[in-house]
Amino acid sequence: MAENSRDTVYRTLLERLVHGAYANGDALIPQVLAEEFHVSRTPVREALGLLERDGLLVSGRRGYVVRQRDDQEILDIFETRAVLESAAAYAAAARATPIDIARMQDLHDRSQTASDAVEVRRLFNHFHDALRNAAHNATITSLLRTIEAQAKVSAPWGTPAGGREFAPSYAEHAAILDAIRSADPAAARAASLAHSASDRDTRVSQLIARMATDLTAPDSSAAGYP
Repeated sequence: MAENSRDTVYRTLLERLVHGAYANGDALIPQVLAEEFHVSRTPVREALGLLERDGLLVSGRRGYVVRQRDDQEILDIFETRAVLESAAAYAAAARATPIDIARMQDLHDRSQTASDAVEVRRLFNHFHDALRNAAHNATITSLLRTIEAQAKVSAPWGTPAGGREFAPSYAEHAAILDAIRSADPAAARAASLAHSASDRDTRVSQLIARMATDLTAPDSSAAGYP
C-alpha cells in the first residue's frame, strides 16, 4: 500500500528528529513544511500532531518545537525502554524461528567486521529491529518504536571515531543472541537488561558532556545561560 502524504511527511520528520536535524528552539512551521513537501497544510498538521502524540514535539505559537525533557523524564524513558526491550528478548527466546536467529546472527557478524563506525551503528539498529521482530509481539514492537524515538531525541547517541569502542556492545549482543538461540527466556531478559543499562549510561554520559560544553561555550550567556 502506497504511503499517503501525511505518512510521508511523518516518516521524513521522524527521521530528521531522531538524527538531531532540529536544534532546540527551531520551529517546525506547517506552512513552511507544506511548501517543502509540496503538499497542503492538512497532511503536515496531521503529521506534526502524530509526532506530538509520540512525545517528540510540542506545539507553540509559531509552530512545533522539539520537546525538552528534564533529567528524571530522560531516566524514565530509558527505564521504560529497558523493560520493553527485555520483554522482547524474553519473548524472542521463546518464539524465535530459525530464520529469526539466522538474521540476528548475520547482523551481529556483519557489525563486527564493519570498519566504519556509522555502519556499525546502523547494523546495531537492525540487530535490535530483528530481535523485536523475533519476539512476534506487535504491541511490544510498536511501543518500543515510540520509546526508542523519544530516547534518541532526548539523549542522542554520539558515534565514536573508531569501531573498537563498540567491543562491549559486541559482547552484549552475543550474550543476548546466545540466550535466544538456547531458548532461555530468563537469560535473554537478563542479558538485554544489562545491555540497556550500558547503553543508558553511555548516552547519559555523552549528554552531560554536551551540556557542559554548551555551558562553557563563549556565547553561552547570549544563548540564555546565567
